[in-house]
Amino acid sequence: MKNAHRHPSVLRGTLMLTGSALAAKLLGALFRIPLTSQLGGAGMGYFGSAYGLFMPLYALLVTGLSASVARQAAAYLGQNDPAAARRLLTVARRFALAAGLAGTLAAAACSGVFLRLTGSSPEALPAVLALSPAVMLCCLSAVERGYRESMCRMAPTALSQLAEALVRLIAGLALAGLWMREPPPFLAGYSPAAAGACGAVTGVTLASLAGWLTVLRREPPVSGAVPQDRELLRKLLHMLIPAALAALVTELTALTDLLTMQHSFERQLHEDAAAFYAQVGLSRTIPQEHAAAFVYGSYMGLAAAVAGLVPNLAAMPAKAALPCAAQAWEADDRNAAAACAKQVLGMTLMAAVPAGCLLYSLPEGALQFLFAGRMAEIRIAAGALRCLTPGMVCLCLTVPAFSLLQAAGRADLPVKLMLPAAAVKLLGNLLLLPGMGTAGAALATSLSQAVLLLCVLLAMRKVFGSGLLPCKTAVRMLYSGSLCAGAAWLCYTRLRCLFPQRAAFLLALLAGMGSYAGTLLLTDGIRPPALSHE
Repeated sequence: MKNAHRHPSVLRGTLMLTGSALAAKLLGALFRIPLTSQLGGAGMGYFGSAYGLFMPLYALLVTGLSASVARQAAAYLGQNDPAAARRLLTVARRFALAAGLAGTLAAAACSGVFLRLTGSSPEALPAVLALSPAVMLCCLSAVERGYRESMCRMAPTALSQLAEALVRLIAGLALAGLWMREPPPFLAGYSPAAAGACGAVTGVTLASLAGWLTVLRREPPVSGAVPQDRELLRKLLHMLIPAALAALVTELTALTDLLTMQHSFERQLHEDAAAFYAQVGLSRTIPQEHAAAFVYGSYMGLAAAVAGLVPNLAAMPAKAALPCAAQAWEADDRNAAAACAKQVLGMTLMAAVPAGCLLYSLPEGALQFLFAGRMAEIRIAAGALRCLTPGMVCLCLTVPAFSLLQAAGRADLPVKLMLPAAAVKLLGNLLLLPGMGTAGAALATSLSQAVLLLCVLLAMRKVFGSGLLPCKTAVRMLYSGSLCAGAAWLCYTRLRCLFPQRAAFLLALLAGMGSYAGTLLLTDGIRPPALSHE
């Protein structure tokens, strides 16, 4: 009876977190798209440079902290030891404050060195400094979220996510626009794009503060014997360190782009500026001193941002099956665990293939739909977006595959498998950037994601004992996706002369999706074998 009472709350909490995550991602898209239109390529380059320093620190210090606190506190509560769980919260808060403060000070102190190391413009310095306090605030917020989740109280986390996304949307866009028009005194001497980028990341920092304050609660004291603080911290770090290393490794792709792209662009501009402008499709109206930041910002703010939306959305249908895989594995039911894994990958592939094929066939149409009026940035980003789409489809499968490996108790494999993929990415950037520009960086990303997916599928076959992605199913979906891309392209080229761009693009999407669904039905591929299991 006890478990029967728990299931509704677990289901309710899962739905609550999923809904808040979807809403937060929607608000995030509503923030990034108009922000790109406000800042332009150069401003997004400064914005991306700030995030380039922030994300590795976030991965190392924040990612995994919430889950580690939740697991350890839940273990104590499951042992009917609320005093130990409450003391764990105090220890985790102190650790988060110390680690977050160290990360914030390190980001601020090393900002100048970081910009020189990555070849970023000094104009990005205010944005980097404005974002550094968010490291500490995110650490504090992660601890509070994890502790509430350990008690199956998902509402505080959901509200915190929504508050953070909403404040980022409102404050980020408002400060970016205001500071571009009227820079504050401490930004005197910086360009409007640099001032706008600083305003945007100041909004992100304020959003982190709002997320922490929303989830912060005063907990009543609990009496009872508790473990020593050192023992509590040791157990917390034992779970946190592997998760932090895995998250840090996943940031290597973006970090590689940041470390190599602007250096390569600056070198090409120095050797032959005219050839570089022609190679990347850069307008001659962009001054040479801002050219590298403009191209990098166009790539990250448009192509990479659009491609990054799809893996998050494609993974949503598979979330419900992941707990089933963990439960089956813990019950030593390998067949059931493999069936859940097949279902996850089949559902994800079904969503990822049409998204990738549509973006591959209509990259410029998608960018014009989202970033109307930014034709200089779109010319740079369109080719890169097309080259990113194969890797995007691979990443859609890799993300749930990592979760499945963790459910099977092999949290070490994602870190190990990411390293060869990161090496492929670095080598690809070094070889392809000089001759292909942003398209070279995108192609290197796709190659590294393909290598990673191959390694992951081989590892999953070994762990689960069978192949989890039947070739027939994959071929059917890829064939249907190719027809989807052709139908969308044909529809768009014909309707573009008859309708406004956005209407033509939406109609082309409908035509492509209709073609995809119809072809799957005709080839009996609408239901992957895993979905009809049992």
